[in-house]
Formats: sequence, C-alpha cells, structure tokens
Amino acid sequence: MPAKSKHMEQRKQRIANAKKNARLATKLRRRRQLQALGGLLAIAAVLTLAYLWQSGFFKDEEPVAEETPTSEVTEAPIDPNATADPTASAEPSEAPSETPSETTE
Repeated sequence: MPAKSKHMEQRKQRIANAKKNARLATKLRRRRQLQALGGLLAIAAVLTLAYLWQSGFFKDEEPVAEETPTSEVTEAPIDPNATADPTASAEPSEAPSETPSETTE
C-alpha cells in the first residue's frame, strides 16, 4: 500500500531499514558468539593438552624393575651338560641312561 505523502514514505523506509539492520545485527551477534565459544574451546583444549604433556601423561613409562640388593644376588648353577645352542647339533642326542629307581613297599 503506497504511502500518502513523502514524509510517510520515508518513515516506512526507515522502519524497513531498521528491521533489516536488526536482523543483520542478530546474525552477526550470533556468529561472533559462536566464534568466541570456538576460541574458548580451542584454548581450553590446548591448555589441557599442555598440562597433560607437562605431567607426563603421554610418556611411555617402562615398568619399574624390582631392585634386589647385591648381597642377595646368587649365581645360578652352571649345568655342564647344557650347550650354548641346543639346536646346533644336527644329529639327535641320546636319551639319558638313567634308570628309574624302583621302590618296593
């Protein structure tokens, strides 16, 4: 519906422009809020990762070896029949010639 005077036409145009600007401002405000939220999340993630890295969370920890005092260390007896490499001989070894002890009760 056309305005009846030039003054009313300008007023109608100003109102339309104000509504348009309000919609654009709302869009821009929402966009800025989302960008700020994304920035805060990124900063929080970086700070969390930095804290975890400093605390050693990402290091592969080797299992702690059990410490035995040297006074308690004993050498294992050496078996004279044992060879360094049991697969070195090509021919099969003979079975031990031990006879089982028979007990009669």
